[in-house]
Amino acid sequence: MSTNPSNHVYGVILNSTPQHVWQALTDPTQTQKYFFGSRIEVESGWKAGSDYRFTDTQGQLTSSGRILEAKAQSHLKMTFKPAWLPDAKPSTLSWELQALDSLTLLQLTHSDIDDATFEGAQMGVGWIFVLSSLKSLLETGKALPVPSVLAG
Repeated sequence: MSTNPSNHVYGVILNSTPQHVWQALTDPTQTQKYFFGSRIEVESGWKAGSDYRFTDTQGQLTSSGRILEAKAQSHLKMTFKPAWLPDAKPSTLSWELQALDSLTLLQLTHSDIDDATFEGAQMGVGWIFVLSSLKSLLETGKALPVPSVLAG
């Protein structure tokens, strides 16, 4: 496994508006449905410099970071520090939303993380699950069940 940092890019087209996708990314009630049961909490609103954290159903920290850029319904860039990897350096998540008529292209880029950490923590399949579960939630009203291989 390489320790060099790479950009890990994932994309999905959702049968939903950028407004609904943005709400699903930023609403704790929504994230809890598709993001491994974790709720996102933001300290000072969705703006650059605000700290955020994801907590599980027992209130335990799962990840945290700082919002670097936020433009509602368009772009969200944040640092990302998973609590389950205490020695890992913070990395960067960029969420890009683009309207495609009545659809939305959502692209997630995970950068500034070494490949060995990314691969060892199964983050690739984790992000695929998050995007797939988000798509399912927005299009059917039901998120996907967490597969045992990804369950904590």
